[in-house]
Amino acid sequence: MTTGTFDKQIRDAARKHALPAGLVAAIVAVESGGNTWAWNPEPGYRYVVDARAGRPFREMSAREVASAVPPTGFTALAGDSDQEWWGQRASWGLMQVMGAVAREYGCKEPYLSRLCQPEIGLEYGCLHLASLARRCFAKSYGWYETCAAYNGGMGAVQGLKHVSNPAYPAKVLRELGGTWPEPFKL
Repeated sequence: MTTGTFDKQIRDAARKHALPAGLVAAIVAVESGGNTWAWNPEPGYRYVVDARAGRPFREMSAREVASAVPPTGFTALAGDSDQEWWGQRASWGLMQVMGAVAREYGCKEPYLSRLCQPEIGLEYGCLHLASLARRCFAKSYGWYETCAAYNGGMGAVQGLKHVSNPAYPAKVLRELGGTWPEPFKL
């Protein structure tokens, strides 16, 4: 599997997090087609992070979640709170990492658009994928469920081979040539 000019960065990030490089490359192919500048706003995304404290932001009402402007008390590391609000509720870069997910894992980049830099986006994407793999493989699940969780959160996994978004792991498996990699080593 090749994703062009990012093969070395993919291999390095995958190795750092004990992930199969082919799986990371397949996720890159599905998520962004290898476009490091890929960006996708998800205005209904409700799991935002207090960027300064590094923990989940308070519970929000449905009206706050649907709002184009950030709720009271939502702050940014740099720039203004509007920028952080939209940045956390968008996916960025090669692995389409949600800004809020990167913040949850400790991303202190002043602007979430830095996730479009291959090394930064791959670092947070692989960190998240490895965390999900540990959770899934601890429950005797496999890469199928891990990929479903990468795309839709752990809530997308209802059990072994039972996910709410089966099209996503199927796309990743197609990119892998029809065979999942060896199991994740816990």
